[in-house]
Amino acid sequence: MSSHVFSYSLKTPICSFDARTGVLCPLCETKLRSGQLTDTDVQVSIKLTKAAEKNPEIAKLSFIRALDVDGDYILVLEPGSLAPLRRDPGFQKDLQSILGSKIWLTEADTTDRKALEDFFFPVRITNVNTVWLPDGSKLTKVVIPGRKTERFPHDTDKIGKIVRESRGIDLMVEFERM
Repeated sequence: MSSHVFSYSLKTPICSFDARTGVLCPLCETKLRSGQLTDTDVQVSIKLTKAAEKNPEIAKLSFIRALDVDGDYILVLEPGSLAPLRRDPGFQKDLQSILGSKIWLTEADTTDRKALEDFFFPVRITNVNTVWLPDGSKLTKVVIPGRKTERFPHDTDKIGKIVRESRGIDLMVEFERM
């Protein structure tokens, strides 16, 4: 009888056997070929599974999919699973060192505003407005309190690209005081 008792099990878009071995079974291979899974989903699943063997916090993740935007990873987690992770400021840094890239966390099935709050975390968003342009397209304007300084923790152009690729939103960021 094994002495290993796991109270949590990392959930990934590929099956756990594939994530441990790094080789896709016929079912996961079919999902990859059909576009249900991406290479990024597979690579992140494998890296997180290896790390979860040593880090019980990672084993608690319920990760649905990953996107690669210019070398940064967006990890889409199961709804309700992000708040506990936010309480540990070192957790995101651990994930970044495991994946070898900057990561952005959000939840699946969430509102656009909540996703924007996730990407700007820990910065607070004062307001989110939709601006309709004369050509019929729309722009989402995010208002951040205060002014942009050298110490602002995010590259707003990068967040704009992440939001466009992950949510299909064209973003404009404005600070209350210039």
